Amino acid sequence: MNNKGFTLVELIVTIGIMALVGVVIAANMTGMFAKEEDNSVEAFKKQLEDAACILSERATYRNLCQSGCTINASELISNGLIDENIKDPRNNTKIKDGGYQVKITWQNKVKTCKFSE
Repeated sequence: MNNKGFTLVELIVTIGIMALVGVVIAANMTGMFAKEEDNSVEAFKKQLEDAACILSERATYRNLCQSGCTINASELISNGLIDENIKDPRNNTKIKDGGYQVKITWQNKVKTCKFSE
């Protein structure tokens, strides 16, 4: 008798291995997307912080920010440091619609720009 096929046990084992590989791949993809989202949020915050630090060095803000100040996203937009269409990656809303702020503080002659909402 000439048998040219797989047995039922071989098929079940093969399907089980394929399912396991699929689960592992799906779990890794989920983690990858979460990490990418975290990176985009950090880049968004860093962009606002950098723009606020630049604005605090301009002549009109230098005296105001010597003892600390808060710069709103609307000020960054009106001074041309960020695009008015930039969106928060967490909720996909334009920043001009939200209460995004960067606090400028000084300690030991070192300026710190920290994102806050």
